[in-house]
Amino acid sequence: MSTHYDVVVIGGGFAGLSAAREAGNLGKSVLLVEALDRLGGRTWTTDALGTRIEMGGTDVHWLQPNVWAEVARYGLQIEEFTPPEQLLYLDETEVREGNEDEVFGLMDKGMSALAAVARDAYPRPQDPAFSSSAFDYDKLSLGEFLADVEMSNQERDMTSSFWAAACQAPLDEAGLTIALRWLALAGWDWQLMLDVISRYKIIGGTRGLVDGMVSDIRGDIRTGISATSVVERDDHVEITLSDGSVARAGAVVVAVPINVLSRIKFEPARPEFDQIARAGVISRGLKVICRIRGNRTPYMAFAPEGSPLVLVQYDRPIDGDHIAVGFGPDASALDTTSTEEVQKVLRSWLPDAEVVEVANHNWTADDMFLGTWAVPAPGQLRSQLDAVTSRDGRVLLAGADLASGSYALIDGAINTGIRAGRDAAALAGER
Repeated sequence: MSTHYDVVVIGGGFAGLSAAREAGNLGKSVLLVEALDRLGGRTWTTDALGTRIEMGGTDVHWLQPNVWAEVARYGLQIEEFTPPEQLLYLDETEVREGNEDEVFGLMDKGMSALAAVARDAYPRPQDPAFSSSAFDYDKLSLGEFLADVEMSNQERDMTSSFWAAACQAPLDEAGLTIALRWLALAGWDWQLMLDVISRYKIIGGTRGLVDGMVSDIRGDIRTGISATSVVERDDHVEITLSDGSVARAGAVVVAVPINVLSRIKFEPARPEFDQIARAGVISRGLKVICRIRGNRTPYMAFAPEGSPLVLVQYDRPIDGDHIAVGFGPDASALDTTSTEEVQKVLRSWLPDAEVVEVANHNWTADDMFLGTWAVPAPGQLRSQLDAVTSRDGRVLLAGADLASGSYALIDGAINTGIRAGRDAAALAGER
């Protein structure tokens, strides 16, 4: 059985949804296929712990232009994580508490050094290739850069706490570029960057945005089915699906995580695709959502790199208890299905914490993703930009893993999807 479409989109995260919507709105027939039985990719709003939670990507901000346009388009509203009133951090094994100026002041030397470099490397945040300095700094890991900044041990620990959570991997392995790009997108202001990437969320969850986009897709959507091969002919592309069927299209958008890109066989071979697929991304961390008995003063807790959880944030109260969200750089370092294990770590800061229930999804172990949000190793910037901008054939890439601007963020996924969807529509019209 074969089916003819103008555009086929592989992957139903925000990049794929954006691409399918754009191509359909340009009058093209569209098929979107998604291997999971749900849409949204590495965002996933679900009901657990007696409330609504986000298993994956969450945060949005008006300084992220693509996702903010979508929030406005679909009439969505935002809320913020409850601002912390209590700031806790580990000094060796001792818990300390400080006010905002004291605690965030410990990050200032490292963060300000990064922000200064970001201004030089990314004078145009949405165009990483504008300055050759971006590629020079891309040779460094974030750990190497911070090692050269003169800081006290406590300042280093606090700075590493944030970035270990953000990078979802050891800082000596994480490319410096992710930190520089996020800082540039926030106007090279590190305190504003904290708000941009971790303060605001959509009321009702990211599924509200997924549902809005789906409602605007003029085409067919098939879930629970994956693409196994993509064969480019002179005037069309043949896509073999996991059920044995074949779809034919004028152009294809591939919007799957880089770490699973190699599972699709491309003919003829695309060296730029092979290169980024072999390199992959290094994120292998964790996110765990906890329901903790009793409500308490809203808090944020920090621990240095190497801890199972390096950042824990109070989210909101619920029926006399409260929800908190924790992040760690190594999914294998903590059994996030065990209330006892998670509770033990939380008691590093909160000795009386009683974890009632936990929820998480191990994105690192999930064969459909093999990692959390994308984090590059040093030296990957150029190959990733080349791959996402390649227009040598009828097969295009999209995804937050390759975003020119808001790398690894929902905003970046949407940006690449819009561009790829429109370009695919143009290619389909050339058949």
